[in-house]
Amino acid sequence: MRDVAIIGAYETIHGNLQKRLLRDMVTEAGRGAIRDAGIDLKEIEAVYVGNYAGQEFNNQNTMGSYVSTVLGLGDRPSMKLEGACASGGLAMRAGFHAIASGLHDTVLVLGVEKMNTKDPSTTMEIVARGQDSDFEAGFCVSGPSGFALNAMRHMHEFGTTKEMLATVAEKNYFHGSKNPFAHKQKVIPFKNIMNARMVTTPFGFHDVSLVTDAATAIVLTTRERAKSISKKPILVKGSGHGGDYFTLSLKKDSVSFPASIKAAEEAFKMSGLERKDIDVLECHDCFTITEIINIEDLGFVEKGKGGIFTLEGHTRLGGKLPVNTSGGLKAKGHPIGATGVGQIVEMTFQLREEAGERQVKNARTAMTHVLGGPGAVSVVHILQKDFD
Repeated sequence: MRDVAIIGAYETIHGNLQKRLLRDMVTEAGRGAIRDAGIDLKEIEAVYVGNYAGQEFNNQNTMGSYVSTVLGLGDRPSMKLEGACASGGLAMRAGFHAIASGLHDTVLVLGVEKMNTKDPSTTMEIVARGQDSDFEAGFCVSGPSGFALNAMRHMHEFGTTKEMLATVAEKNYFHGSKNPFAHKQKVIPFKNIMNARMVTTPFGFHDVSLVTDAATAIVLTTRERAKSISKKPILVKGSGHGGDYFTLSLKKDSVSFPASIKAAEEAFKMSGLERKDIDVLECHDCFTITEIINIEDLGFVEKGKGGIFTLEGHTRLGGKLPVNTSGGLKAKGHPIGATGVGQIVEMTFQLREEAGERQVKNARTAMTHVLGGPGAVSVVHILQKDFD
């Protein structure tokens, strides 16, 4: 396999962008990443798109060809990849393999979701289709209620508290306040988070991710070519993809996501790196409990200790392992198909030392992690700066 490098990264502002056209968001992100890479449009050989529900939200299928055509790349091979909230991670992995295998030399990976096109009830119905519709989603098992089961079990087995969940939210709002691309750029007091209206026990309003519109993009090429193009190339050291049962009732337990464990194992094995080498992490905080479980499953904290680790401040900027410096899905937002690519953009900014007020000092190696559906699919990438 050839070494793969990131040479371009860009994202639109995240938010409720009802007045923006889907094609305008795609154009801004795609052209922005190509411009950041310092290459010509004609050098892009293929396009990989992460998108969850283009048809339902935007009346648009065949999103791969749509994106490539909008960008003036309509004669290039393109494809859409969908894995619910892990869609962007799958697109990144497809682009990585295209370069590593020698299939292509330079590709564009783009994630996009424009969700604020429907009323809230319809939006939630569309999002719930990421669950098993026949046996669960059709009977009121949604993202909030499904992950609430994880939270309640984690609390029961390990003594995790609502204060620990609230700390995740408060920390990510703090990080988001320093991110000019974030949907929610405002610090929310801990007291307000604890006293927020309930969504489903034990989740309050601030334990739940945002409904967000955004487009995100990166340009991948070979390490050899990157050295001659970019002053700050970022290596993709490892890529991992894990799976688990789609139906909640078939899962072995409710306090871990085996897909994440498998994806992390594969990525670390490929990279030759260890947990202690990771300086900063973007992981999937669709709900506050998810971040706590994820840092356990990814191997950074002993199972059951994620809440305490968070409460002690270790995941905050300046801590042992800064987590979700972008603000995560909680504050930066969760444009489903764009989220996984957006994590790569944030970690590229961190490793290029371009993250502004949220910069992690001396960050050299980073990890991204997404989790799709009811923990059924996970994608992990490990990145490392290739310059000094």
